[in-house]
Amino acid sequence: MRNPILNFALLSGAVPTFRKLFVSSLLLSLVGTFSTNLDILPSTAQPTAQTKQATNPINQKLVGSWQSRVSSTQNLTFIFGPDGKLFIVLPSSSEKAQALQLKYRVASTSAKPMQLDLTTNNNKTAQTIFEFTPEGKLRMELQGIEAGKPRPATFGKGALVFNKVSNNTTLPANAQLRQTDNPNNVMPK
Repeated sequence: MRNPILNFALLSGAVPTFRKLFVSSLLLSLVGTFSTNLDILPSTAQPTAQTKQATNPINQKLVGSWQSRVSSTQNLTFIFGPDGKLFIVLPSSSEKAQALQLKYRVASTSAKPMQLDLTTNNNKTAQTIFEFTPEGKLRMELQGIEAGKPRPATFGKGALVFNKVSNNTTLPANAQLRQTDNPNNVMPK
């Protein structure tokens, strides 16, 4: 099966070409180290366990489902779990949404902007920045981040702004989780 990030069919429909390229390139940067042979794994929405990571007030604020509009009818969804799991639900015009799983870690809450590390299942980490706006939205720099590259110091024009849509930390029932063939992957149970 082809890499879903490289497959524009998954980003089809009403997503304008610029947004399609932007979303595809940002997600390719995030998970560019994934194998091109991906399996579709069954998705069941099950609650995640509370861990130490979620006891920090910034982490508690981050936990939940966040959406950023990528077209007039489609959203990019980030679901931050209290256990350090991050699900990225790709925009889709079909009934089945494709989702990717990463790990996240708030690297610093004292730095301005705050620092976030996104790690693939084969332990490649991309460093980025984020902040909560006065309106309670999440601004995140995702453009151009890659494993091995330095953390951005400031937000660029392409920084995405996410609205918190719920405190839910599970995949939507219509999501298909895509994962690498790496046997060391940790999957939600």
